[in-house]
Amino acid sequence: MNSPIKIFKVTVQLEKDTYGLEVNHWRLLVETNRYYEIKPESGPVKRIYKEKLNTVVDDTKSYTDGYLACSAFCNEDRIDDMHTEMLHTLQVKIKAYMAELHLNQQAIELQFKSPRSLRNWK
Repeated sequence: MNSPIKIFKVTVQLEKDTYGLEVNHWRLLVETNRYYEIKPESGPVKRIYKEKLNTVVDDTKSYTDGYLACSAFCNEDRIDDMHTEMLHTLQVKIKAYMAELHLNQQAIELQFKSPRSLRNWK
């Protein structure tokens, strides 16, 4: 099938102080009214629904060892836009984690100021 549509997967990864960006071309196998079936150079076929194209997906299952990642499938002309959107998404996520950690730190500091005796716990 010769098609002018070129679909790319853009992935951004942060691991502690290392930033990584990958852009991989996925070959279009089938196009329907609702979805594309695409395949990387090596690996299984994937179905991407058209409404999910150009949408950032959080690939981080849980935050461990300083690792965060997100990705998006997009057309070639949207690669830069998706990269920028992913940077924004990761920045928002990091700020949320930092705010939560700040609240945890405040709770610990309150315990140092007015510690509870373990004898009062039942």
